Amino acid sequence: MLPVNELFTAKDKEAIYSFLDTYPRYLEILEYRKLPPRKVKTVFYGDSITNAFPLQEFFPGASFLNRGIGGDNVNGLYFRMEDDVFPFQPEQVVMMIGINGIEWEFESIIAKISRVAELIAERGSRVYLCSILPLRNPDAWNRFQYQDKIVKLNAEIKRIAVSRHAGYLDYHTALRDENGELAKPFAREDGTHLTFDGYIAMAKVLEQTVPLY
Repeated sequence: MLPVNELFTAKDKEAIYSFLDTYPRYLEILEYRKLPPRKVKTVFYGDSITNAFPLQEFFPGASFLNRGIGGDNVNGLYFRMEDDVFPFQPEQVVMMIGINGIEWEFESIIAKISRVAELIAERGSRVYLCSILPLRNPDAWNRFQYQDKIVKLNAEIKRIAVSRHAGYLDYHTALRDENGELAKPFAREDGTHLTFDGYIAMAKVLEQTVPLY
């Protein structure tokens, strides 16, 4: 596990693991970690949006690993990199994070996303950064108030992805309606998570941007 520091503090670590330690998907991944790691082409790294993406159905035969965990944030991505990314020596990592912790300071969110991407790239993987998705009002976690912040964060995430890394996946544009919300056909009742049609829209962006095979 990577060490605590000024950007990723002991408090950050305690907070995310107090959640993850009780979450079924994390407990499942702890079981998977007992298996010998094998080299894969792509690691998908993120939260519940990544976890719920049925990638094996969309891209059969592709070499990938899904390491999304519902409720995770960029602190979790930092502290679990040495277990869930590095052992698999991926050629590329598709990283989607930011909605959990959206209430944090803008500069902190960007600094942490940027640092995680840098650390992955330093190990030799191409990094693709994904936009944070729009929300549909009302959302179950009262985060619709951050819609404008999401747009501004995405602009900075795109700048980092294009200038320093392999590319940017603009899921936000593909999934929003004319009002800037998560389009109704793509939104589950909680206003955050996606229907199957939402993942179809995401898959089109993914296959146009990232060489999966």
